Amino acid sequence: MLRTFADIPTEVRRRLDGGRRVLLVLLDGFGLPFLDRHRDHPLVRSLSVTPLQTQFPSTTTAHVTTIHFGVPVEDHGLYEWNVLEPLLGTMICPLRFNLAGSAVDGDLAGQLDPSVLAPGPTFYETLGVPSYVAQPAAISDSIYTRLATRGATVSGFAQLDRGIADLAGSLAATDAPAYGLLYWDVIDRTGHEQGPSSPGFDVASAAALDSLWPTLRRLAGRDVDVLVTADHGQVDVGPDRVDYLDDIWPELASALSHPRPAGSSRDAFLHVNPGSRDAVIDALSVRLGERARVLPAAELVPAPGPRLRERLGDVVVLPAPGRQVWLRSAAANERWFRGQHGGLHPAETSTYLAELQPSVSPSAPAGRRP
Repeated sequence: MLRTFADIPTEVRRRLDGGRRVLLVLLDGFGLPFLDRHRDHPLVRSLSVTPLQTQFPSTTTAHVTTIHFGVPVEDHGLYEWNVLEPLLGTMICPLRFNLAGSAVDGDLAGQLDPSVLAPGPTFYETLGVPSYVAQPAAISDSIYTRLATRGATVSGFAQLDRGIADLAGSLAATDAPAYGLLYWDVIDRTGHEQGPSSPGFDVASAAALDSLWPTLRRLAGRDVDVLVTADHGQVDVGPDRVDYLDDIWPELASALSHPRPAGSSRDAFLHVNPGSRDAVIDALSVRLGERARVLPAAELVPAPGPRLRERLGDVVVLPAPGRQVWLRSAAANERWFRGQHGGLHPAETSTYLAELQPSVSPSAPAGRRP
């Protein structure tokens, strides 16, 4: 039974093993509340929706890596935008393959073998069928993409309607089982910049649905299983609602084993000196009060595999809805973001796997399976 986003690769494999062709559309940031918000769109009305929970943290890094490698975050270990890389002893951004805080993509080239990020075969290498990945041109040939899409044919696109049309053409060209993944990031980016309650977010969401609908409608009628999902949602935040942990407790710096935090501003992970965890939790809890929860990270990730265990912070700070936390000494996008994710609010963690039903009338309501 499908319960979480981590179950999606197993579902894709089940369909491929049954002789199907499968197309999965991953709309970054377009979580279940936003799908419901656009319930009147003909594409959404034609979907049979199975609600799911995200993994923790509710981040792109965790979920895109799960889709590409076919294993949960506990196993692949890339859980957040910023993570500790043990081989370097410093924080890095895996998706950009650079040092945390760097403005230069790929600046770890020559310093770190990309394969250490997520050892093992990709999902595509294990499927035994032709696989195709389509994503925005800006990231289609990145170091992370080349690592995570081994075994697939990768294409970049500038316009979403062109990307989905080309991917559909690849699938339609064969009667044998084949798999296609399309990833789209503009909805999420718009949410970060303008907020998920902004008119701009709704415009970006509707534009994506409009671009996908003509091709997906035709493809579903050609004996292809068309699936749609999201890695997470977002909550509205603002730079006026940030708690800088090293401001409210200046002594924090002396308790940290790594000066930069891991995670992001909705789930800040701190690596602390041996024996300091409980003192850090107590001190920050008193100072933050109801503005955030401060917990041992292990409580939220009870069964980490080896790769996650060596990267995971000791303490996690989860801000209340609408708030962010970070370190002023590592100031980043919390200074301008209007939307963010990573925490445990339902708006961040409610997602789905939806299947396009070609037999459903465009005027019928979207289905919902328990």
